[in-house]
Amino acid sequence: MALKVMRNEIDGWDVVREDEGVAVSNHSTREQALAAAEIRSEEERVGDEGDTPVELDTKHVHEIDDARQGVKPAFLGGGTLLIAVALLIVVVALIASLTSFGS
Repeated sequence: MALKVMRNEIDGWDVVREDEGVAVSNHSTREQALAAAEIRSEEERVGDEGDTPVELDTKHVHEIDDARQGVKPAFLGGGTLLIAVALLIVVVALIASLTSFGS
């Protein structure tokens, strides 16, 4: 199981495990990413997890999945939910006032 250093789809360089899609870390320069991958590899060797080689992959780009881009969809979803609740309150208030419910 190798550690790959790949260009990030948006900005910088990612350290990615070969068998996982999520980045272990993100760095602004390739040199920083390579250094971080070497440190991670050395830590895993010391932790008896085996030999973890570091590979530089300049041919591929690490793409960002939807789960990591969660701020904008969460904001839009939260806003939509807030509007739906407000409309529900208005509808219930109108029904209550038109039917003289509670008086």
